[in-house]
Amino acid sequence: MRTTRLLVVLAVATVALLAFPAPAQAHAFLLFTTPTANSAVVESPASVDLVFNERVTAGADAVVLVDSGGRATSTGPVKTARDGGVVTAQVPKALPPGEVTVRWRVTGEDGDLVEGEFRFAIGAAPPASSANEGGPGVSWVPAGLRWMLFTGLALALGGLVARRGTAVPLAKNPELRAVRSLLVFGALAGLAATVGLAAPLIAEVGTDLWQAQPGQLLLTEAAGFSAAALLLWRRRHAWAAAALTAVVIAEGLRSHADVAEPVWGALLTSVHLAAAAVWVGALVHTVRTAVAWRGHRAAVRWVITEYAGTALWLFLVVAATGTAAALLLVPVDTLFTTDYGRILMIKVVLVLIAVLLAGTARLYLKGDDARLGRVRMLARTEAAVLAAALAAAAVLVSAPLPSADALAAPPPAADGPELPLGTLAGQIGVNLTASQGQLVIRLATPRWGNYYAPEPGQQQDFELSGALSPVGGAADDLTFRPCGRGCFVAGAALRDGENLVTLRAEAPGWRGGDVALIVPWPVTSAADALADTAARMEQVDNLTVYETVTSDGTAELPPPTALPLSGPTFLGTEPYGAGVAPIVVRSDGEGAVRLYLAFPAEARTAELLLDVEGRIVEETLTDPKHVILRRFTYPEVTE
Repeated sequence: MRTTRLLVVLAVATVALLAFPAPAQAHAFLLFTTPTANSAVVESPASVDLVFNERVTAGADAVVLVDSGGRATSTGPVKTARDGGVVTAQVPKALPPGEVTVRWRVTGEDGDLVEGEFRFAIGAAPPASSANEGGPGVSWVPAGLRWMLFTGLALALGGLVARRGTAVPLAKNPELRAVRSLLVFGALAGLAATVGLAAPLIAEVGTDLWQAQPGQLLLTEAAGFSAAALLLWRRRHAWAAAALTAVVIAEGLRSHADVAEPVWGALLTSVHLAAAAVWVGALVHTVRTAVAWRGHRAAVRWVITEYAGTALWLFLVVAATGTAAALLLVPVDTLFTTDYGRILMIKVVLVLIAVLLAGTARLYLKGDDARLGRVRMLARTEAAVLAAALAAAAVLVSAPLPSADALAAPPPAADGPELPLGTLAGQIGVNLTASQGQLVIRLATPRWGNYYAPEPGQQQDFELSGALSPVGGAADDLTFRPCGRGCFVAGAALRDGENLVTLRAEAPGWRGGDVALIVPWPVTSAADALADTAARMEQVDNLTVYETVTSDGTAELPPPTALPLSGPTFLGTEPYGAGVAPIVVRSDGEGAVRLYLAFPAEARTAELLLDVEGRIVEETLTDPKHVILRRFTYPEVTE
């Protein structure tokens, strides 16, 4: 009898639980972050803030920071605020310039462990002249032009300094003839190189180039070389030196070091470049003078001795500033494993060879006049070696730093509303953000294993190509430039109506593919519309959701699964369940209302098609690993 009663009680309890389900437990979603996901900040932040849609519990090592070199740093214990909805992690030490990945792990109110990641950049670089050349390697044409610019600067600036060393012998010995000056030639060579560097940029972006820092710096250099050439021709040497100094400062402002350490990095590079230019230019002038005066040994000895004293101090300045810049820019472990590090080491070796040659020549100067011929030979060799060092320097400024994609210029700020879309190109997550005049595409590959460990192959090489066209119209190819790891930006003239964006994404080790996305334009901000939609769904007692999930955009979709739910239960599983999302825009086209949502901190997007009552009838959710397609049906309302 007791057993029968117990079975009856259990049956009644089971029926009650099925008839009256417990309130839905909302899943914890990351809504906002500081620094903002996919943004750039000037310097390392003091803390990282995570804002969730509900109370969360954060344990030890809840937040880990991974820098662009793959080094993980734990922030230690975190603090919570706003009733547990905000998690703040203090950054224990200044992070180096580059991309930072924030990996987090918390527990939601439903007891589920939730984890995710987002990225931001520290010290974003200005766009380089090689931005559209399609790869992370050295841009050889700009490198050649940059070497021409450095050589011209050396001949002009170094020649001005070296003239003082020849003035005394010329004044004392009427038989000596002045060596033909290369000052004007050097300034004109620098001007030609500057024009060559600016030409492809002007062809690409037009006069808008002068509104950005790279164009303004090139304009400054062109003006400096032009003024120097005119002033040198008119023998206004002091004013010419000032004009050339403007070129040196502009080069400092566009350098990698200024990106890593604004102001101080530019000053470091400017001093380094000025000392190197004077060293090379003065040596060239000294060698030419020694050859021209080879019949006057006392004069040759004087000139070479004067140069040797100046060269010693120049070497010390070059060595000190070069070492400081190298420590600032290049991690020690990348000196022999990256192209930038290897080229830097080649430059160091060339400078050391030049110093050895200069030291040997100085020893010969202490001997008799018979050794002056060897001194001239050593000086000529030293000049050739330093010219090669200048070439290495030109390659360095035209080559990306290690992890340079993390330092690439972030996309320009959006002009007006942003339209977010997402999909999968094979196994590659595609996140597209359209705004007035541009498209930003971020690619991602799945992550497995230890979530907090530095990701193997963190610097994933992505390839992206695409085209834009009105639906049914002719397509125009899109030209992308990198804007960070897996980030690409392209100019795009969106037309009113529907625009078709076709993309092909590839990543080594993953299955890529072709995708097509329809971009409606224009769109309007619609935070209130999302809140209204959430309120409408809260009032729905029952509905059926037909759901299909895929993790490979090239695979055949599985059959849909029917899920009977209530509106509140459904909203409890959605990142926008509270009627809030970081980005919400609306498109009204051909009688259909669509809401487009983005959660940048979790790389999620949602596209909602609404019916006339403001309820959801179709939904597409995307994250870097999945695309979820849903269709909603509602029971007929009877009187």
